[in-house]
Amino acid sequence: MPFSFDHEECNMLVFTNRLLKTTARDESALTTQYDPFSDTLNSVKVTAGAKGWKISNPQEGLSDVDALAQLSAVLDGNKPVLLFVHGNNNTPAACFARCRLLEAQYPVSVIGFSWTSEGFLSDGTELPGPKEPPGAFDDPDDNLAAVDTKDSLTVGWIARMAQRYAQAKVNAQHSKDSFARLLRLIAAARLAGMNQKVSLAAHSLGAHLLHYTIDEQDAEASLSAMHNVVLIAGCSGAAKHSAWVGQIHPLLRVYITYTKADSVLFAATLVDGDVKVGTDPGRDRLPGPKFRYVDFEATKIKLGAHSYFVADPGKRLSKQSRLLFSRIFASEVDFTGGIAQRNDVYPMGCSDDDSVCYMGNASLKKDRR
Repeated sequence: MPFSFDHEECNMLVFTNRLLKTTARDESALTTQYDPFSDTLNSVKVTAGAKGWKISNPQEGLSDVDALAQLSAVLDGNKPVLLFVHGNNNTPAACFARCRLLEAQYPVSVIGFSWTSEGFLSDGTELPGPKEPPGAFDDPDDNLAAVDTKDSLTVGWIARMAQRYAQAKVNAQHSKDSFARLLRLIAAARLAGMNQKVSLAAHSLGAHLLHYTIDEQDAEASLSAMHNVVLIAGCSGAAKHSAWVGQIHPLLRVYITYTKADSVLFAATLVDGDVKVGTDPGRDRLPGPKFRYVDFEATKIKLGAHSYFVADPGKRLSKQSRLLFSRIFASEVDFTGGIAQRNDVYPMGCSDDDSVCYMGNASLKKDRR
């Protein structure tokens, strides 16, 4: 049956480097301000109800002890844990909604990391320029897709979207200290209790954040405590990806998903001139059993092809996509056994060395090695 988003009570843990407005009890508690290059972590508990998002237990300037206590409470649960870091232009409410959908559609408990991806300056002020028309985009991830040609960058509000994307990239780079600290704490909590498996999903510009985090203190070692790391529609340069992704050595595997149909990443390339790993990783791909590239070209995925890992309310993913992401997010291998088991997940098979697997067939001949 298609997934239907209801408003049953849930309780999610979300960490953030956003400054908190502790008197607020909705998504406005997480502001658009942050302290660049600070490793400060704040946290909130998020409940989804019929009247919207409710914030409880806001904590500013968490100590390691307090953060570990919160993480351990999640890791002591009865589900594998997924750390999710979102991409460009995700408000706190959008982050909560995505985490909620992930928990509803997959057998995981989700811990979110919310950062100032809307493209405001660090003091929370907006860049100058006109705003996008009301209702221009239902999905905040997709707003950048308005940049569909170089000429469109001259249009007032579209140019502003491009400027905000550029600022969001800066904000991601300046949030690396907080995210690296969160990775260290999650690794410590998992290794201390060994109660649940943990994996990391970085979507879109979240991959850019991870790129700049990898060289921070103990980030590489912390990722080694994860079971899977997946870069979904990664908004990070393809030409440079093997150097930093090659530093990630989780217990199971690193997955890199991509498709040329991704309109958001196409727009990002128009803005900054950098072909994205989530569009086409290129020929310089990482070899070996610890890395797998997943080609979503010519598959039945949602319009814009940017958020194909989660179904919209009332919709559903393909059987194979749901099976693939269920296993990755739940810290399992994507398949075990022979060709039949592999094809249950990857309908068009894999390359001879299994380093590239295909969800569709448009790029099969070109990429098979």
